[in-house]
Amino acid sequence: MTQENNPANGQPNERTNEMSPSSGSSRRRRWPWVVGGLVVFGLLIITAGIVSVALLLGGSGGAASSSPAVYDEEYVSGDGAERIAAIPVEGEISDADSALGGVQPVTSPEGLEDALRQAQEDDSVVAAVLEVNSPGGGVTASDKMHQSILDFKKESGKPVVVSMGSVAASGGYYIATAADEIVANETTLTGSLGVILPLTNFSKAADKYGITQDAITSGEFKDIGSPFKKLKPDEREILQGIVDQNYDEFVSVIVEGRNLPEQRVREIADGRIYSGEQAKELGLVDEFGGLEEAAEIAREEAKVDDATVIRYTQTPAFSDLLRARLAPPAPDAVRIMEAAGVELSPEPKYLYKP
Repeated sequence: MTQENNPANGQPNERTNEMSPSSGSSRRRRWPWVVGGLVVFGLLIITAGIVSVALLLGGSGGAASSSPAVYDEEYVSGDGAERIAAIPVEGEISDADSALGGVQPVTSPEGLEDALRQAQEDDSVVAAVLEVNSPGGGVTASDKMHQSILDFKKESGKPVVVSMGSVAASGGYYIATAADEIVANETTLTGSLGVILPLTNFSKAADKYGITQDAITSGEFKDIGSPFKKLKPDEREILQGIVDQNYDEFVSVIVEGRNLPEQRVREIADGRIYSGEQAKELGLVDEFGGLEEAAEIAREEAKVDDATVIRYTQTPAFSDLLRARLAPPAPDAVRIMEAAGVELSPEPKYLYKP
């Protein structure tokens, strides 16, 4: 109860200041919403913080480049104290995505280099077996991987044997030439020794639908290979020169790695594919078999009596999964063209592509 003076007679008046039942009930109904809103807001803040930290750690270029990724190991066979590391190289060869952190695929130069470094620094590993199941890929990426294998052999003194899977063609064979021995199945598809530079031409479709592209260039050949115009003879000559140069490099690694005469290599390196049986007859592979046979050859090359075979495996980190989940999807048009095998960015490739 509060008192208030009456201006008419100066006497205090009494006035109740109590809340009505309906007012208190309204406030009580609002409190759960207020508390719930604060809880949700707090959870959003915490989630945003976790995402930010994960992305920062996963995408930290400095940390990722200064220390190699560590691959998990799984037991395959054997029981010796010394170990042979089986390193799967599966899929199309390409440079690693610089936007991704963590473990990179072994079909990238960065991933293979990390795996080989792990095998080199592990004193219990006496040899490496590359399980190649790849149609090849980028010219530069394939060459980097080839050089990584040569560097590993030179710096570690450990032998390398390639075990070919279903397909080990073009760039897949390119990297295999750096190995001490190559093992394939009789039905393995290999060969495709050569270079391809796929170019897409939309000029007729563009004319039909009235689509034009104007390019302001600094030179006559700056837009060479544009999908909106037909390739001119002088442009074709320029691109053919690049393809020929890459082809010469392919021939060179086969000559050096397989100890074959250059003229003979040029005769068989006409782009055709070979079965494993044909490849052995041509001197492109050494033995028939799978991982077991390749590991046995690696053990003999390492001059040890017994060895345990382990396989390097890749387990995506939480930050990798999170970044993949948050990455925006490619436009539908791009996905359709990629599924149809249309090359959107022309580049020379050591690639078997039927």
